[in-house]
Amino acid sequence: MSDDKDNIISIDVLRINRRVPKKCTCKVRKFTVDTENREITCGCGVIVDPFEAMLHLATNYEYINRQHQSLNEQRKEWLKQKPYSVIFKRLEKSYSRGTMLPYCPKCNQLFDYKDINSHGNAEFYRRLEQKLRQQEMNI
Repeated sequence: MSDDKDNIISIDVLRINRRVPKKCTCKVRKFTVDTENREITCGCGVIVDPFEAMLHLATNYEYINRQHQSLNEQRKEWLKQKPYSVIFKRLEKSYSRGTMLPYCPKCNQLFDYKDINSHGNAEFYRRLEQKLRQQEMNI
């Protein structure tokens, strides 16, 4: 009989946490993979079972395919555009509705795009710059 009392195992490391939020019920889910803690979380912050996340991706493949197709079409459209269009789009983004202004590369002074009054021939400008550089090297 004394052996039965010695074989009793006390489990005091097991607790019930009733404050854990319910599993995610988001309609549109965006997953984040945490490689450090080996967890997958939904955009709402709830930890998601990896199998559940993979099942969601597998059953919603049409949405993912539409996203990829849209991005691919956008990429093709950008490739069709001239490289200078990309530069102008970047300038437009930097302009940020007038809160940011460019610096002149020559005098290092701020100027507004509205102050540009004309454009010149790019090939002529490049040749002139090349001649000026050669003259500086010869002096």
